[in-house]
Amino acid sequence: MNNLKLRNKIFLILVLPMMAIFMLSSVLIFEKYEKVVDMNKTSSYIDFTVEISQFLKDLQQEREIAVLYIKNYGDTIYKEKLENQIKVNITSQKKLEDFINNFELIKKDKNLLDKLDTLRKNISLIDEKRSSALDLKLDSKTLENFYNEVITNLISFFDELLVYSKSKDLLKASQTYISIISIIEKTYKEKDLIRNIFNYNTISNKDYNSFISLLIFQDSDINELKENLTKEQLEYVYKRFEDDIFKKIEDSRRVIFLKIEKESIINTIKDGLGYGGLIHLYKDFILTSDENILNQIQRNHTKTLRAIKDYQKLEHLDEEKELLNDIQSAIDLYMSKAFNSEYLEDTKELDLKTLKALEFLSKNIYGANIQDWENSSLQKIQILEEIKEKIVNDTLLFIDTNVKEGDTQILLFFVSLIVLTLLIFLVIMIMTSNVTKSIKKFENNLNQFFSYSMKEKDEIKLNKLEGKDEFALMTRNMNEQVVKIEQITQNDKQAILEIADVIGKVNNGFFEYSIKAKPSTKELQTLVEIINKMLDRTRLKIDNLNFLLSQYSEGNYKFKLDEIHTKGMYGDFGILCNSTILLGQSSSQLIAMITNAGKKLEENTKILTNSSNELAISSSNQASSLKQTSASLEEITQNLKKNNENMNKMQLIADELNVAVIQGGKSANQTFNSMDEISKKVKAINEAITVIDQIAFQTNILSLNAAVEAATAGEVGKGFAVVASEVRELANKSANAAKEIKDLVESANIETNDGKIVADTMIKGYENLTSKILETKDIIHNVTLFSKEQDIEIVQINETVSRLDFATQENAKTASNIDKLSNEVSLLSDKLLQITSQSKIEDKYYEMVENVELIKEISRYKNDHINFKKRYFKTLDKFEDCMIDNCRMCNLGKWIVSCESKKEIFVKDEKWQNLKTNHENMHNKIQEYISQNASRVENQVLRKIANQVEENTIKVFDSLNDILYLESRNYKK
Repeated sequence: MNNLKLRNKIFLILVLPMMAIFMLSSVLIFEKYEKVVDMNKTSSYIDFTVEISQFLKDLQQEREIAVLYIKNYGDTIYKEKLENQIKVNITSQKKLEDFINNFELIKKDKNLLDKLDTLRKNISLIDEKRSSALDLKLDSKTLENFYNEVITNLISFFDELLVYSKSKDLLKASQTYISIISIIEKTYKEKDLIRNIFNYNTISNKDYNSFISLLIFQDSDINELKENLTKEQLEYVYKRFEDDIFKKIEDSRRVIFLKIEKESIINTIKDGLGYGGLIHLYKDFILTSDENILNQIQRNHTKTLRAIKDYQKLEHLDEEKELLNDIQSAIDLYMSKAFNSEYLEDTKELDLKTLKALEFLSKNIYGANIQDWENSSLQKIQILEEIKEKIVNDTLLFIDTNVKEGDTQILLFFVSLIVLTLLIFLVIMIMTSNVTKSIKKFENNLNQFFSYSMKEKDEIKLNKLEGKDEFALMTRNMNEQVVKIEQITQNDKQAILEIADVIGKVNNGFFEYSIKAKPSTKELQTLVEIINKMLDRTRLKIDNLNFLLSQYSEGNYKFKLDEIHTKGMYGDFGILCNSTILLGQSSSQLIAMITNAGKKLEENTKILTNSSNELAISSSNQASSLKQTSASLEEITQNLKKNNENMNKMQLIADELNVAVIQGGKSANQTFNSMDEISKKVKAINEAITVIDQIAFQTNILSLNAAVEAATAGEVGKGFAVVASEVRELANKSANAAKEIKDLVESANIETNDGKIVADTMIKGYENLTSKILETKDIIHNVTLFSKEQDIEIVQINETVSRLDFATQENAKTASNIDKLSNEVSLLSDKLLQITSQSKIEDKYYEMVENVELIKEISRYKNDHINFKKRYFKTLDKFEDCMIDNCRMCNLGKWIVSCESKKEIFVKDEKWQNLKTNHENMHNKIQEYISQNASRVENQVLRKIANQVEENTIKVFDSLNDILYLESRNYKK
């Protein structure tokens, strides 16, 4: 090769591209040929799917008729339809088998052979299943599952069409074909499902979920169909979809959704009326007359009435309106009777009518028409079959057209290649002779230029090349460009040095710098602009976050960044912004809890102060009463001593009665008078005992009130609770002692009355005095003993009163201590409220901080999702797609499932559904960002998704705050 002349080398160089062109042309021709072959394979496979499609269509109809035949227990009409359909299917089946036997493509595709073996096995069982179905030896579910398995196997053949659809247009056409097949199958399933719903007049959870799934998958398939259709096909499909049949289909679907809405409202009415509802509460209220129960009755009445109004806003028939009126009349009657505290004698007929109305509303699907649904579904399937037929015909036409064009292009390539080869050889011979001369002159200058370009020389010296040919022009142009290149190089070096300096300052934490250099190259200039813009935007984001934090530091937690300030807060800055907002929310919750606690402490302190004042007043009154009681007891003691002295005198008088009758009569009169005086004193003792009993009762009540207030005060009132307990114990002892004294005094009063009777008898019948003297002496002796006992008991009463006086003084001291303590607590609550009053938070936080444990838990879930984003954002630099955790797999998702399983009260609220939607959207958007990043889409697209991620994050935070509000509202109830 080195010995070849330059002319030959140039010739060889020019020949090689020609050979490359020849090879590339051969490759293109071969690709065209392969494309034609693939088109023919696809056409052949479409012919195969057309045969399968006909058998699939017949089998779908057979499945529907066979299931209806089983469900209708062998009805003659359905039996005849099934037998006719079986005959049609046998013909279709035989035709498919003949086609498969002559289908050459099968012999070259093992996967296709395996599927055909499975299909043959299923087809071989069809006759057996048909026979069992006609003899009613199979249940409808087993038969339907068998047909579904065969149909699923048939549909799987359509998926293989994508393997043969190598071109983009053919791939889209194949995808539309598969989509329309899938839509038709799902339409059959929807038809059967809604027929069952209308027949049984009820919607189970399984049926509803299946119904929703079918609609979602149908819409997905329809959207995919529309995306892959040609413009002409799309216009045809839109025109067919404008048919009234589709409106009727939507009307029938709306009946299902309307029934679900009505069922939810009916459940609300049942809750308002059933056990624990209005009727049950009304009976409890009649028995107890409790105002709280009356309030619950009113709430249930309002709840039920609102549900009835919601039902009436939906589409409804006159029959439904009458039933709703019956329910409303019943709740209105119960409500009015409850307010008037009137009793309904017999509610059985009223309750039965109400329950019957609820039962009719629950068990009927109003607006359902099974015949209209059958006809509409059948016509929809026919329209879809026509669309499928058009797609198949268009696809086959497309294949035929492309095959013909491919054959023509192959021929043109051969002719063009031969002409081009001859032309290139001619040009090469002419060019090589002229170029060789100029190359030698240009070689030296070119070497000089390359040395300078490779930095082997700091400057370049080029020889001038005279002439006007290309080499001369190139040399002059090279000399002019060298000067420019040298200046550009120097400018770019200076710019790179300044970039390195600014980046170093940024690494030190300063974002205020910018690059001032003006590089010469466009790429480097663009890099400088990008870096400056990045520094400016980063500094702006940091300033915005500092502004938000400064507002928080000043106690303004109401402040929020507007859309201008949050623009560009995505990714790591979005996580930092979320964390800052979470800090503000947590601080607001803490301030709200402190404020609520301070207000509650202030209220309780006022109650404690009032109670301590009342205790002091009661203690003062009690001390006054004890002083009066002590004086009365002292007087009673003196009287008892006098009674004892009189008893001794009466004993002496009784001894002298035997000596002188006259002296005895005088003594009898004195005895009568003394007994009367004793009776008066005993009454006074009784009155004193009554006062003591009242004091004990009053003290007991006071101690109970004090114990209640101490319990309300919580930790602060524990000492006061002990004092209240001691006072209550002393009061109980006083009451017991007073009872014992009262019993003794009543006994003494009885004996005194007996003495009066004896003395009176002595005056009226003194002639019997002599015989009764001994009895009189005994009576006097007994009275003396009783008086001594009274003296002992009075001493005990005095001791008891002394103890009560001491306890009263202690109560007064305790009241003083409580008053002092309440003042200190009041100062503490004022300080707390003064501290929190300096901060500004939204009013809603005061209503959402009742459940502290739930606040901690929800704060943890918020922080989890900030870390969740951070964890997946760390993988972005790898540009790898990955599946993020499902929204049910994270801690918040598990908590949502747990709350729904526990049937927490707030899961019934609309805000709960908003939380679930926002949570799912957040996960979906993060997944979308990861996937789009892996696909290396433009930054503008990523920026839009990142913004949606941050918006959904804030929505999740707000939704969680709404749940705290709902929980606090329920907590207060």
